[in-house]
Amino acid sequence: MAQETAVPKAEVGLNYSFNRINPNGGLSAYSANGGFADLEYNVTRNLGIVADLGSNYVGTANGISVKDTTFEYLFGPRYNIRQGRWNPYLQALFGGERFSNGFAPGSPLSYTGAAQTNFAMALGGGVDFAVNHVLSIRPVEVDYMPVQIPRGSLRYDQNDFRYAAGVVLRLGAK
Repeated sequence: MAQETAVPKAEVGLNYSFNRINPNGGLSAYSANGGFADLEYNVTRNLGIVADLGSNYVGTANGISVKDTTFEYLFGPRYNIRQGRWNPYLQALFGGERFSNGFAPGSPLSYTGAAQTNFAMALGGGVDFAVNHVLSIRPVEVDYMPVQIPRGSLRYDQNDFRYAAGVVLRLGAK
């Protein structure tokens, strides 16, 4: 029989993230590494409200020095399916992404040195395993992260994916 663990009032996740960036617009996909922290306030046993703040960096993409940095700020609901020590969850987070492109002298791309803020979201889920009443391990979280990027009067969608793993601190009890 599975051992039940108390539902914490809040949970703070510290995560490594691997992002697969699919920029469209004729550019090839590339990977970025980074991390994010998420804070969840558990309204009920199954429903939580999440704030997710993270950043990624890539120096070279497809042989071009781009020095891209992104900072995501996402908020929304998380549905927890608490089963003993295991907590699979689904989430729908919405917010923005601040994109900064480093200056690369000699780059054939005209948009180096630019920065802009775009609409972003993360749709996905993961699973946490409660080690004890204070600590959980997050072996996997996978999110589809579309980003809407305006280009003058046009807009194109960037379809990114994020894999994350980390630890979760469980604070208080409901």
